[in-house]
Amino acid sequence: MTGESDVPLIARRRIEAELIKYIYAELKEELGAGRAKVILGRAIRKAAKDAGAALAAKEPEKPGTRALASLQGLWSAGGALKTKVLELTDDAYAYEVERCGYAAMYAELGMGELGSVVSCLRDASFIEGYAPDLVLDRPETIMDGDGRCLFRYRKADRT
Repeated sequence: MTGESDVPLIARRRIEAELIKYIYAELKEELGAGRAKVILGRAIRKAAKDAGAALAAKEPEKPGTRALASLQGLWSAGGALKTKVLELTDDAYAYEVERCGYAAMYAELGMGELGSVVSCLRDASFIEGYAPDLVLDRPETIMDGDGRCLFRYRKADRT
């Protein structure tokens, strides 16, 4: 029997997107594009935070930068991402995405305007659920037209 974890994340995101596309169209018709994106974004953030917490519960120790780095294969499976690690310490994890299959997939599905809502928006909320003592700085994303995605996770300042 094939479990959810046997299916690459990009394939699951495609399945979700095929439904989200219709939900968004209905929300947009009723409420306008801006309000529809806000509502969709709120739901996506809640799902991402819950997903982060669920993965954290499976970690044998408190999740941190190294544990997060070990999860990279989940997002990259099936050739979804081409990444390069820039830094990995106990206090920081930084990498760049050189190629994003998620951006290409959303564009192919005619959802380019929603890509950052249904994909990129997840990242900060995921880390809140997974490792609340880490913060994400992501100043560039391919989904928003940049040449790369830059992810910088670090331990939050507690001053």
